[in-house]
Amino acid sequence: MKPYKFLTLLSFLILSTGFIKVSAQSRNDSDLVQFTGFVVNHDSTKTIPFATIRINGTSRGTYSDMQGYFSFVAKRSDVLVFTCIGFEPRYFKIPASEKGSKIKSVVALQLDSFIMEDVVIHGYPTPEQMDYMFSRTNIPDDAYELAQNNLRRKPLADIAGNLSYDAEENARWRFNDYANKAYYNGQPQPIPVLDVMAWSKFIKALENGDLKRK
Repeated sequence: MKPYKFLTLLSFLILSTGFIKVSAQSRNDSDLVQFTGFVVNHDSTKTIPFATIRINGTSRGTYSDMQGYFSFVAKRSDVLVFTCIGFEPRYFKIPASEKGSKIKSVVALQLDSFIMEDVVIHGYPTPEQMDYMFSRTNIPDDAYELAQNNLRRKPLADIAGNLSYDAEENARWRFNDYANKAYYNGQPQPIPVLDVMAWSKFIKALENGDLKRK
């Protein structure tokens, strides 16, 4: 084979390989879309902050911010799962017929309902009869002493100190933390030493003896 024919064939193979790679890359890029939108409540259309958006079957995704806004890159064939505490999961499939590389949508979540067991409350016919029964009821001494011990301040404080936070309190603490960070974003936070309210709480804690070692 002559040298110039060999060089021509080699150049053709290199150009063909590059064209195939560019075509495959452009085809893969066309499957990706920038999916943005808001997560709202189905009943009140209020935005839902910190809702989890996950691609079904994977661990990839994102979450909505404090205004319910989200934005991330996904494929047209992906099925998204929107979840949030207190709401039913919502499955959303990105429409493949949409043109363009950006898709916007508003996803509404419905409140999660659950059935509780029936509670039957039996009351006395009249307030006078109920007052009579409470005032005439004889409480045994041992039960009375047990009730007095359970109602003392020290046992109640010990029980309250050992209780763990529930989901609502944890969520409230987390949301307040995010709100404080967003409120003081880009500026220095106030110094607690100069906070008059903090000093008032500190002095009150000293007077009540809350800072004593146990």
